[in-house]
Amino acid sequence: MSEQDSGGIEALCRTISGLNEQSVSKPTLVYFDIIGIAWPIRCALHLAGVDHDLIQISIGEWSQRDSSGAQVVKRCFRNGHVPLYVDQDVYLNQSTVIMDYLATKHDLAGDHEKERRAIAEVCAHAYDALFHWSGLLQIIIKRGIPDDVVEARKEAYMGRGVWGVATGGFAGHLDGFVRYLEANPSRSGYFVGNRLSMADLHAFNVLCNWYKAFAPETFSGSYPQLDAFIHRIAATPRVKDYIDNLQEPTTWFNLPQIAIRLTSPEELQGLVSGQASSPIP
Repeated sequence: MSEQDSGGIEALCRTISGLNEQSVSKPTLVYFDIIGIAWPIRCALHLAGVDHDLIQISIGEWSQRDSSGAQVVKRCFRNGHVPLYVDQDVYLNQSTVIMDYLATKHDLAGDHEKERRAIAEVCAHAYDALFHWSGLLQIIIKRGIPDDVVEARKEAYMGRGVWGVATGGFAGHLDGFVRYLEANPSRSGYFVGNRLSMADLHAFNVLCNWYKAFAPETFSGSYPQLDAFIHRIAATPRVKDYIDNLQEPTTWFNLPQIAIRLTSPEELQGLVSGQASSPIP
């Protein structure tokens, strides 16, 4: 690490390490400069009109190591990960806990306890669709994996081959989303109840910015119900405003040498923009 880099990283670490319930004057979110898993968090803050600070960490900053080989910025977080959310009441360092907190605080948690539990279940499925051993993120990473193995894993994930436990994972997780959507007795077009909730925001991010961006033709052709869902959510005025003006340009880091897809802005073009149907009332 150069002296200049060291100074910048030290300043960043001081800022992050100094965050607590007493030190912040307004809510503060710390995350990477990508869409990643923070989309529902940032969108929820935008929907609620919350004035907040956003501290973004680049992959270069995150990768900086000290003389012992340890990643310096990771040490600023209790669990070594982002996102981190801090306001005058809470210090939260887990994405799903942050979502649950913001959902409750900003009226995105349903109308009663049964809906709250249903929202939590959909959010858990959305998280698993990325991070479970059969989740999409496991297939995207290619660093240190031979090209033929990368291709075999991808084909198996898409249901066109056999490769370990992740076989058919693309359809498996999307089938689950369809069942959750159909399980809503109100038939409102939302995952839970009759109005927008955190379940819809979390599901939208995973379905649109991850799954559809990974295989757009397969997604739209095989899952028209889910495609209609993401178009309707994207057409909701405040969500549309977030997508058009605040959403980060890439799903994941711009590192095509490490990931097979989801590293360029082009992969997000046309997924919903200009194609959305009328917003759900």
